[in-house]
Amino acid sequence: MKKNSVQPKKTEWEKRRAFCTESGLRRNKKFAIKLHQYSVIAGSPTSSCSSRTKSPCCCPERFPDDWDIAGSPVNASKYSCRSVSDTPSDIQVDHKNLKPKYDILQLLIAEEMRIGERRRIMFCERPVCSLLGMTSACPFTVEEIRPLRFRDFRKSIRTHILLIYEWLRSWPEYGTITKCDQITFLRKCVLYHTILDPCYITVQIGYPHRFVMQNGGYVGTEEESTEGWEDEKEISGDTKQRIYRPLLRKMMSEVVTPMVSMNISFEEFVALKAFVSWQGTTNEMSEQTKPAMRRTLDALFRSLHQHYLENNIEVSERLGNIILLLSSVFAAGLKFVESHHEIAFFDLWQLDSLLIQLLKCK
Repeated sequence: MKKNSVQPKKTEWEKRRAFCTESGLRRNKKFAIKLHQYSVIAGSPTSSCSSRTKSPCCCPERFPDDWDIAGSPVNASKYSCRSVSDTPSDIQVDHKNLKPKYDILQLLIAEEMRIGERRRIMFCERPVCSLLGMTSACPFTVEEIRPLRFRDFRKSIRTHILLIYEWLRSWPEYGTITKCDQITFLRKCVLYHTILDPCYITVQIGYPHRFVMQNGGYVGTEEESTEGWEDEKEISGDTKQRIYRPLLRKMMSEVVTPMVSMNISFEEFVALKAFVSWQGTTNEMSEQTKPAMRRTLDALFRSLHQHYLENNIEVSERLGNIILLLSSVFAAGLKFVESHHEIAFFDLWQLDSLLIQLLKCK
């Protein structure tokens, strides 16, 4: 036998290579992980998210949608996070397992009513019997609103931030995400809610001549109006007009007027507020938290759709109008941040330090 015709003995590494390739895994069943086949629910709003999605699965200590490991004595909790993209291409995710066990829209509606009750208690002078109680009505009456004093509003800013924080905590999974993600979510909500809350109060009692803030103070919307634009000790009327008049025009034309045109309901406003909060924040959250954010966003759409069906409301037009408002709110948010960065940079007037922190970029 010729020595050159004999194949040399394979090394240990060469023997193992077959088990580390995709084809090797198929040939050697005992080394492959067998995954249960999941089927996509027909007609689910989240069914477009297939096994090709790059987002990771949720951690099992929070969400019961981790992959089941068949034939392995190892506890599945060791597999804390597993990317869907790591699974074979024929695996499909059953999004029924991802559906929250609560109605997120109803939770937020109840929290919005509590916020209205707290505003009445803090900013209104009424008999106690008319202050208490959860209702969708505006917390203020036309007789109670007064021209805005910027100093008074600045002193109440932390109160509004606290209400936003309590709104966030009504989401059951907020306490389970990391501290960094909690701060990111709070930062975005402070921005968007500071725009949306006064816009909706304005729709309720101020439109078209007054823009009403969260504390019941208002500024005149007409160019020649001086209500709320007067000189103050901390800030001059000219500075008010130069900084806030362009922002007011944008919010009135792009957010308030469309709300009035569609005759937005309380439930739709709550849904809009939630859509803006989750949609505007998801991309900035950690990979560990993004699945929970997307899942909640899907649940919001399902809940609002169900609300329309139960009340015999035309779905496509109403839902389309809500979605179209998102871009307007995001654009107003950019303008809002730009204006307040200008105030802080040039020290035009004393802003609340916590608000400045929350409006800063990460």
